[in-house]
Amino acid sequence: MTERDPRQEMESRQGLVFPSPKRTLVLFGRAFALRCPHCGKGPVLQHWLKMRVKCGTCGLRLARGEHDSFVGSALMLFILAGFFTYGVLLVALLATDETPWTLLENGLPLALLVAVPLFFPFAKLLWLAFDLLLRPVSEEELEWHRSARTEFDTERDAR
Repeated sequence: MTERDPRQEMESRQGLVFPSPKRTLVLFGRAFALRCPHCGKGPVLQHWLKMRVKCGTCGLRLARGEHDSFVGSALMLFILAGFFTYGVLLVALLATDETPWTLLENGLPLALLVAVPLFFPFAKLLWLAFDLLLRPVSEEELEWHRSARTEFDTERDAR
């Protein structure tokens, strides 16, 4: 196995797979529990709004070594925040006899502002679970993930 520059992306050689329902539930269940979708353990959070670079148990990089993984997690965050806001809207409409327009005009943007930081770690892990669902990690790729020198992305290499 050749030495790779840890700052480079890993090209996954694993092809797309058709996931089973059980695997889907396991990966997404782990993500909702704020655990590593790959091993089911952790730790994966440095603090609520900061993910570690890699899982504390299996060593999988939580961005999977791809520079654009934030796009998928942003999509997941928008979906989760949107469902939460629609839920708030539904509760407000069902709880009142008349449509509370003033409450909705002011409350829904506030609900969205609460939802974004609330669902941030879930969105990152759900995107990783979705990625692992379609492209499971090979042993070669997992070894590359474990080669990261730092535990947190704010740490600098000593090079």
